[in-house]
Amino acid sequence: MKAGSHCMPESCAETSPRVQTVQVEVSLTHPLLVLKQALPWEAITEVMTRHWGQNGKNVDGGRGLPWDVSLYVPLVVLMLIKALDSRDMEAYLAENVVARVFIGRQHHATAQIRDHSNIARAYAALGKAGIEDVTHLLIREAHGLGFVDAGSLSADTTAQELPIGSPNEPGILRGLAQRCGRALERLKQRGMAGLEGALDQGQTILRSVKEHHLFTRDKADKRQVLIRILREVGALMVQTRPLVEPLANRSDRVIQSARSRLMAMHEVIKPLMGQIVQWISTGKVAANKIVHVGIPQARAIVRNKAGKKTEFGLAYLIGRVGGGYLFGTRIAANADERQMPLKALAESRTILGQEATPELVVDDRGGDSTATRERLASEGVQEVGIQPKGKRPWSVAEGVRDQIRSERGRTEGSIGTLKSYRYKFNKPKERLWHTLEMSGPRSILSFNLNKFMRDVVALVS
Repeated sequence: MKAGSHCMPESCAETSPRVQTVQVEVSLTHPLLVLKQALPWEAITEVMTRHWGQNGKNVDGGRGLPWDVSLYVPLVVLMLIKALDSRDMEAYLAENVVARVFIGRQHHATAQIRDHSNIARAYAALGKAGIEDVTHLLIREAHGLGFVDAGSLSADTTAQELPIGSPNEPGILRGLAQRCGRALERLKQRGMAGLEGALDQGQTILRSVKEHHLFTRDKADKRQVLIRILREVGALMVQTRPLVEPLANRSDRVIQSARSRLMAMHEVIKPLMGQIVQWISTGKVAANKIVHVGIPQARAIVRNKAGKKTEFGLAYLIGRVGGGYLFGTRIAANADERQMPLKALAESRTILGQEATPELVVDDRGGDSTATRERLASEGVQEVGIQPKGKRPWSVAEGVRDQIRSERGRTEGSIGTLKSYRYKFNKPKERLWHTLEMSGPRSILSFNLNKFMRDVVALVS
């Protein structure tokens, strides 16, 4: 980029003492502008508009302020390319000339296009399904341009670690007591009586948790205090349960929010209590153990790997098609890994079409199963590149094994890139579940957009 001219207020009628117009020449060979020319904007706009409409945005010309689709589509795409949050995106748009050209607002006189809250609403309104649909659309476009080799498919499972503390049992129960306490305080502020006992019980739990952390000396003391905390939590649930039903018909928004929180805690404690009892009894982490009462979807994923026996977060299946593009889907914690090669094949066919059967399917030894191999062969896969368990023989020739090892390494490398600081697959900043469940697909789409940009730039250069 280079500056062409600088208009001063006294020489340009369109400027003012508060606004100065700067003319900057931007090369059309800039990678972002090359990408802009290559992206299928009509299809992307259709997908985003459909999901925005489903989530209540005024895209159909209804009464009120219309949703500016022509602005928000390139804006959200650019935010995903740069892997920025809404606040950083606001600053980036205000300062970067190429960003203005990319979103088609280079002639806009004002410094700010939209504030960060509007940008955040545009992103959140897409939802997880909208992000995944754009990802599938981009992979199909890359396939049409020859960047994707549908003859190769590699898959692996991983865990998206969440930004939560070490999920020890007293800490998890403390979170439950704190959430119940905040809900009870809101009800008390709305004039409800008879809450003192439940509030005192919540404080008792917090004191016991502090005692567990600070004053217990050995495992026997910790076990004794934890059992006491469990009894105190049970008493809190008994005291708050009668409060839920009478509030069902109240129209007050604050009361309904507090009621929903109490109901959520009652649902969480049902499986959690048994999981903690198992830990006390056996010393082993229960499969699918809840590790955060505010995000009950986060579970303990037992890996039994060297140095990492258990991971805490959301389980994902990551697939990599030939050419390096990724797709991903959230799976159940501790899902049967023998089914993952079949699931990856089904997902790739959803994206590229039912007739797109890869010649080579690659997975680690967790996917090794006679039934899985036979099923893949019956689906038309010529080379089943699943590493065998134990001393079982390979089902492919020696020459194919080098390609399998290469694909495995590239898949692991791609997963590592997703978990880097740039794409933020691990420990996302989101706290609400609606946006937190979007964070994994968002990282994958951001990765694919940058991969597509590099491929397009290499093609035209």
